[in-house]
Amino acid sequence: MQCKVCNAFIPEGYMYCPVCGEEIIIVSDFDIKLEDNIDMSTLANTTELPDLGRHLNNNAGAVPKDAPGEEKGSSADRKWIIAWAVVGAIVLFGCIFAGVSISRYFSYEYQYSKAMREYDSGDYKKAIATCKHLTSLGNDEKGKLLLADSYIEDHNYDAAIAVLYDALEYYPQDVTLYDRIVDCYKAENNSDGIHELINNSKDSTLALRYSDYVSISPTFSLESGTYIEPDPIKLSAPGEGRIYYTVDGSTPTEESLSYMGPIPLETGTNVISAVYINEKGIVSDVVTNTYEVELDIPDPPELLVESGSISEPALVGVTAPEDQTVFYTTDGSVPTTESREYLEPMLMPLGKSTFTFIAVNTNGIVSDPVSGSYNLNMNVAIAKDMAEYAISYQLISTGEQVLGRTYKAEYGFSDGARTYYIISEYDGSSSTGRMFAVDIKSGELFKFSKEDRKCIRF
Repeated sequence: MQCKVCNAFIPEGYMYCPVCGEEIIIVSDFDIKLEDNIDMSTLANTTELPDLGRHLNNNAGAVPKDAPGEEKGSSADRKWIIAWAVVGAIVLFGCIFAGVSISRYFSYEYQYSKAMREYDSGDYKKAIATCKHLTSLGNDEKGKLLLADSYIEDHNYDAAIAVLYDALEYYPQDVTLYDRIVDCYKAENNSDGIHELINNSKDSTLALRYSDYVSISPTFSLESGTYIEPDPIKLSAPGEGRIYYTVDGSTPTEESLSYMGPIPLETGTNVISAVYINEKGIVSDVVTNTYEVELDIPDPPELLVESGSISEPALVGVTAPEDQTVFYTTDGSVPTTESREYLEPMLMPLGKSTFTFIAVNTNGIVSDPVSGSYNLNMNVAIAKDMAEYAISYQLISTGEQVLGRTYKAEYGFSDGARTYYIISEYDGSSSTGRMFAVDIKSGELFKFSKEDRKCIRF
């Protein structure tokens, strides 16, 4: 060691300079990982050093006696020069060596080459340590790959996956990164990990590349939403696996319902969850759709004649879409599907009457009822009872037997030019089905065809 004040040589173990008395301050060596070990002590021992203590004492004023056989001063001076030359060479070599080592330690290319040598030699733990230092020098893909490969060879797959996922953040298009991650998951028999990796990538090319490890979620024939009488829901998924589903919002499993065909929806809220499990048992993400189903309630039928007092008779009836069935009552009650079916417009009864109608669509959904209330009061010249008697008398005059039969004027009818009483024939309490017409103004008598709505003279 050399004194920092007087540059005198300080022997090992001294705490003060033997020349100037300066205290020695020991500074810790720079801790660096050296690439090659050099035996410095061997180098130092190649030259025999002189007795520096005696020489220093001479410099301090002591005058030693000349040793026998020595020339005064010449031999000591040469040894002193050699000693200092050796010390200088050692210091210079140390500085050069330290500089080279530091340069190599912070050189990305050198550290990468060193890691490759360790990897190729099979010393994967050393390669891992070097690669960790390497990645601190630069965020380079090849360094990350070498670190991941070293972990893989060391069978530390979790660490390799972590490094590769980190590399994906910077190089998402590099398929080789996916290949390595898949290899790691395969080594761990972790098919779910592969499925999650590919699904999260949102890359159809990767899905095709690793199709055996990908399970695509089922597709619904209808998106979530509100519908009026929607078709049953169809589910589909690629491959030869199976679809399982639930209708109560729970997560489907292999124990759930197996999809065999379209799923009908009920009125109200329907929550359908589905999952696909492929041939390798890879389970897809669960897909859940919610459907609000509302009834398609048909509109009420439309009346042909609005309610009110009527002086000119008209046909009573309604209009409705062709795919709907109409039912009606005439007693003021609300009709049902068990009531009489409306087929065509009907004659308007004399006096007060009420007709109530409903429409029923093909799904059996019933409309709100609609009613028409009428009070038919015609301006007549012939009284109703006189019209009834005239029909009875006419039939007798033609030779018919009318005993036990009665004739009732029940309806009014107008063909535009004439207005009539429409009279029904009863045998006791039962209608015979025959009907007659009497002109309310002239009293003329006619047979009446209900089907054709025509008056035919006797």
